[in-house]
Amino acid sequence: MSTSNVVVKLEKSRKQRMYIFFAFTSIVLALVLLGVLLIQLLLKNERYEIENHITQVAKQSAIAVNVLINGDFQTLNLYAQLIEQNPSLLTDNYAKQNLKYTIKNTRFYSVGLVDLDGNVTIYDSQKGFIPPINVKEYKYFQESIKGNRYMGFLGSYYDNDKLIVLYSVPVIINGQVKAILTGAHSAQDYTNAIDITAFNDEAVVHIVDGEGNLVLRDDSPYTLLQKSIFEYNDVPVGKKKKALKATQPVSYWFKDVNGVNKVAAFIPIGYNNWKILAILPFSSISHNTNSILRYTVVFFLIINLIVIIGARYIFALRQKSTNMIMDIALKDDVTGSLNKTSFYLEGEKILLQHCTDEIKLAVLVMDIDGFKIINEVYNTRTGDDILRKISNILSKNLIENSIYARLNDDVFAIMCEYQDDDELILLIKNICDEINSIELNIKMVPSFGIYKLVNKDVPINKMIDNASLAKRTIKGLVDNNYAFYNEELSLSILADKEIEAEMKSALENGQFVIYLQPKIDIKTMSPCGSEALIRWQHPTKGLISPNNFIPLFERNGFIVDVDKYMWEQACKVIRSWLDNGLTPLPVSVNISRIHFKYENLVDEIENLVNKYNIPKSCLELELTESAFLNNEGAVNSTILRLQELGYVIAMDDFGMGYSSLNMLRKLPVNVLKLDRGFINEATCTQRGFIVLNHVVQMARDLNAKVVCEGIESSQQVSILQSAGCDIAQGFYYAKPMPVDEYNNFVYNNGKVMG
Repeated sequence: MSTSNVVVKLEKSRKQRMYIFFAFTSIVLALVLLGVLLIQLLLKNERYEIENHITQVAKQSAIAVNVLINGDFQTLNLYAQLIEQNPSLLTDNYAKQNLKYTIKNTRFYSVGLVDLDGNVTIYDSQKGFIPPINVKEYKYFQESIKGNRYMGFLGSYYDNDKLIVLYSVPVIINGQVKAILTGAHSAQDYTNAIDITAFNDEAVVHIVDGEGNLVLRDDSPYTLLQKSIFEYNDVPVGKKKKALKATQPVSYWFKDVNGVNKVAAFIPIGYNNWKILAILPFSSISHNTNSILRYTVVFFLIINLIVIIGARYIFALRQKSTNMIMDIALKDDVTGSLNKTSFYLEGEKILLQHCTDEIKLAVLVMDIDGFKIINEVYNTRTGDDILRKISNILSKNLIENSIYARLNDDVFAIMCEYQDDDELILLIKNICDEINSIELNIKMVPSFGIYKLVNKDVPINKMIDNASLAKRTIKGLVDNNYAFYNEELSLSILADKEIEAEMKSALENGQFVIYLQPKIDIKTMSPCGSEALIRWQHPTKGLISPNNFIPLFERNGFIVDVDKYMWEQACKVIRSWLDNGLTPLPVSVNISRIHFKYENLVDEIENLVNKYNIPKSCLELELTESAFLNNEGAVNSTILRLQELGYVIAMDDFGMGYSSLNMLRKLPVNVLKLDRGFINEATCTQRGFIVLNHVVQMARDLNAKVVCEGIESSQQVSILQSAGCDIAQGFYYAKPMPVDEYNNFVYNNGKVMG
């Protein structure tokens, strides 16, 4: 081979190697450029996903804040309307009483009433009335005096180191502002509402106003801002101002003073031009993703396949991260079901997609009576396990297009389709049966409130409130565990509110009066005593029947004060008979079951009897079976002590409950007052007469007298005489009457008629 040929071949080989090198280099460069481009796209997409995640989670905080604001304004507006309907509540005495009443029925820890001169009367649930101040220079006064409502955060008047949230609404009468009603409570509720516990607790959440000032500051250790978003030049001022003016959620990236990459999301609240400002470090989400991206650079330098695999892996990991973030934000941490926020969101979707004239929807709210006892007797771990089992039961029983959520504690909510009421009742029965099958020594009693949708424009939180309102009406009832909401409930609540607003002043002003219904000795047909009954002599509404207020007083505990008042009125009547030289006949008074919770019951009765110096035998004490059943030990010991002191004890409504005989066996009462059901049955059937006859005989064997209530006919009188009853009471003889009429009925020239 000639030298020239060798040179040619070598040159050709060199050129081939160069071509291959350049081709390989080009491929590598192309792969690197492609990898860099893809990485940039991934980083850009990641930034977008992070912005979207923090924005979505911050939206939940905004929803929670709006729920709190609307709820507090709704409560305050309700009491403002009560004042507007009854302007007399603006007088000093009524105003102070109304403030005390209002504080007990809201979550405010202080309420206030401001007159037109800016003088405010504040009642605090712990400190009582606060020394009056003038708030004419305060913004809330200046706004509300114009007829506007106001809400803001500020330092307490009397505890300056304590941040509070203050609400004010005008009281408008005849088109004019006559006063301003305020309510305040700790800002901690709002701090909790905007708190984001996801993202390793590194998220910082503030509430800012339209000028960028921090209205409610997050006290997290990651917080850098002190008063305003304009404290640092990390982002152009124009960009910040644009974010503050935006009516939709916006976000931007920046580096803080420590050089940390962060994203800020602004979510409008819809009130006072305020916004939720959520700030999240890039690193709190992107640790794993950054590692994968660095490996991806190496993989692209080696082989295109690794780039593809890496890209697929990154996508899968990002999807998993997205799902994890959404689970944290929208799932209940105990049961794994929807939480309150996600129930609202999913409920809105159902309303938009499925609420038509052909499809009926209902919202049910359920809780377990006395659930806290489970945590106290066992532990919170057992309680959480029970909640998970209940969640599984709800999940198993719900049909398609239905959702459920744990709202808080042991309260669950359900939104479901239904055909008719029977279908809802069957659903409740199935759920209750499965809950009762859970093995536990403590019986669980579910209670359901049902709100049937008639208007899909009603806010979901209002639907839940209505269902909860219905549920409260059956609390404590052993024969019913569900109730449907209707407008009468709402009217009933308002009526109860009106009564509660006036009850204390009515007691103080002597509007409650004593009526006496005579008791008649069946053998002699002469009066032998009376029962003290209460009536409300209202200055504008006239005489109010006890059926309209006694059940409410028993629920709210005011019955204790009313009973004590009636005891004293009875003592006064007996004393007046003695002072006028008349022979006093026994007056029976009621003792509510709530009284037995207090250890000083005997002392209070003794003090009254000694105060008016009346014979103990003249004040007969009546209690019902429910008092005994709820607190057997305390009732037994108290009754025995009263009997030892010389008081006559009567068991009222004997035969209404299922344990009357058992109670009679344990409690040695002096008088049995038979329920009118005994008499009605004895009048209608031979079997009923036999039962009545044996009850009377049993009472005699126990040295107890028998009083029959509700006697309305001569036929009933004949039955009582045949059975050997001692005393009768009812409209056949006399209706309840004022004391003066009773005196005319019973006494004639200072002697008992007969």
